[in-house]
Amino acid sequence: MKKLIYPILGLCSAFLLGGCDSRLDIEQKGVISADDFYKTDDDAQNAVNNLYQCFGYHIAGNEGIYVALPVLFNEPGDDMLAAGGMYGDNDFGAQLNEFRYDYQNEVIKNAYIGLYAVIYDSNTILDKLADDSPIKRRVRAEAQALRAWSHLMLAIGWDCPPLVDRILPADAKPGNYEGGHQELLRWCAEQAEEAAADLEERIDPSDKVGASKVTKGFALTVAGKARLFMGDYENAKKNLKQVISSGKYELVPTDRWANLFHESGDLCEEMIFQSNVLENANIGDWDGKINRTSWMWIQFWNWRTDKLASKPSFIGADGWGGHSIRADFAERMLANDGDSPRRKATFMTPDEFLYEMKWNGASGLTRGELEVSDKIGIKDPTGLYGFGGYFAHKIVPWPEDNEKGWYGFKNLTVFRYAEVLLMYAEACAMTGDNDGLQYLNAIQTRAGSAHVSSVLTLDEVKNEKAYEMWIEGVRFPDMVRWGDTDGVVDNGKNIPSTYDAFFTKGEPKHRIYVEYSNPNRGQTGFVKGKHEYFAYPFTTISRNPNLKQNPSGL
Repeated sequence: MKKLIYPILGLCSAFLLGGCDSRLDIEQKGVISADDFYKTDDDAQNAVNNLYQCFGYHIAGNEGIYVALPVLFNEPGDDMLAAGGMYGDNDFGAQLNEFRYDYQNEVIKNAYIGLYAVIYDSNTILDKLADDSPIKRRVRAEAQALRAWSHLMLAIGWDCPPLVDRILPADAKPGNYEGGHQELLRWCAEQAEEAAADLEERIDPSDKVGASKVTKGFALTVAGKARLFMGDYENAKKNLKQVISSGKYELVPTDRWANLFHESGDLCEEMIFQSNVLENANIGDWDGKINRTSWMWIQFWNWRTDKLASKPSFIGADGWGGHSIRADFAERMLANDGDSPRRKATFMTPDEFLYEMKWNGASGLTRGELEVSDKIGIKDPTGLYGFGGYFAHKIVPWPEDNEKGWYGFKNLTVFRYAEVLLMYAEACAMTGDNDGLQYLNAIQTRAGSAHVSSVLTLDEVKNEKAYEMWIEGVRFPDMVRWGDTDGVVDNGKNIPSTYDAFFTKGEPKHRIYVEYSNPNRGQTGFVKGKHEYFAYPFTTISRNPNLKQNPSGL
């Protein structure tokens, strides 16, 4: 798929080398002083291009080891498990899933620092760039909306983190936002609403550039989500309905639903904002291709194909098996959706895994031949740790996502239109407004679901959002704000592993079965009053005595 390429101008502060020898006082070449930059419209455009590159590095790339933000907001949900090669593998994710993390968890640290890095880059533009031209006002608005989004994610994740609305001196030690959680959400909404006035609209649903940058639709989505989380449903409806009524976004048809999570779905009509990941041949492997692409995403959100009898044809890379779908959630979705295209693109049943999925080592075999073939199934006697008998593949990389070996160039989706429709439907359900039913039904009909709601209630929206948005980073924050955390109190107990009796028991035909273990020692599972918000990372809390730690970090 063709990617959009933005020119990037690295911004650096010039410095002079001092000393007794005046020959060392040489102006540095190829560097623009910050005092001389941020003057023209071209400077403004280059500055915002740099902001997008930094966003890609800090949020969509791999600063640290992996794409931290999706791991952080997906792992603690009641719909997935942290899997891996064995117990202890992928422990940074399992700590979150099982609520045994502390303030030294690497995922928490990288997500927190990455969000504040985006805020710093945004503040640099807002502090230094005047608003004396339409282009400069638009660039400032893009930075302001990204800053609002970053603070929104911090508020959702950490409750009352510091509000940073300007460049701080190096010795600053900001404390928790004194206004409280609700007022921080209000600030995010108002900032995004203000920015929307100076932002461009996406041209139409086919406008790929309009899905790769901050637009009016993005800002209104940020504002709508912030107001939804603070319980301001009427104003949430106003913001979200503007996105819907704009006509700039559409749901993809049913036969392309699965593509939304792969490179062929990048920048399509359903995308409101994606971080546009691209290859740059001028940068090196580790700091360049690896840290600036989604290579760890491809490895982490994948199956341990080395444990299978042969490689499934749809998988584009071998993986680390970092996630699986919880059996109880899979069974609820199966009862709701039946054999809908959405359900079958989200996970496979054991029978589908064995006999409907194409195996590279068993092409052309009949069902009867497959039942007794040693070229399919789970061959490793240790099984698939963390798997509960179902096989999630919604975001497992396809070959198209992995055209460059380890390097993946799948965009990171920040918002897609389906989430807007579901948030609007929720706000309508909470205000007795039946207008949201048509949009809830649009999601269900597009999915091909066996269940289509006849009434608009919060429970109907909750269920549909869980199925549509599985593993897209929205479930755990929704559970917290709804108070629906009972499903995670036992996380970390009775951990499943999935086996194939054909290989482990010598049975004549393949049979998938599950066994459970309890390798954890000590406290696991969600504790009310403790785990609603993540711990502030050690690297931050140890340097800032003004920042009060959350209960999960104590």
